[in-house]
Amino acid sequence: MRELLAFLLGLALIISIAFLIVRGTAEVTQQRQQLETKIADLLDRDEATLAEFIEAFGEPKSVNVVTCAGTKCIRATWDLSYSTRQCWKRLSVVLNEEQRNVFFAELTDLIVIERQGTEARCAEAPE
Repeated sequence: MRELLAFLLGLALIISIAFLIVRGTAEVTQQRQQLETKIADLLDRDEATLAEFIEAFGEPKSVNVVTCAGTKCIRATWDLSYSTRQCWKRLSVVLNEEQRNVFFAELTDLIVIERQGTEARCAEAPE
């Protein structure tokens, strides 16, 4: 009887650990999918502004004025992360604010090159 009880307790412990791992993995996957959905939604819109990107991803890492199709455009860049992955992707968009559309967009993979406490410095991953 004691052996059966020990076996059942061990089995319950293994099942609990497996459940926690699956739940944690599912949450991380959901966070990544939410980011991917936000990106796709903004890039697929007929009209998009810098304010909408800032609302979705926060303040950009950099903002520059560039020329696109003979007009002034805004190039903004965000380094995106989620709970278990710092430096996930770099989103760069060139927005034509006059026409309210995305002229160009690019997603590149990132890697962590330096950590200081909870902050990380990101760089584009080599291809």
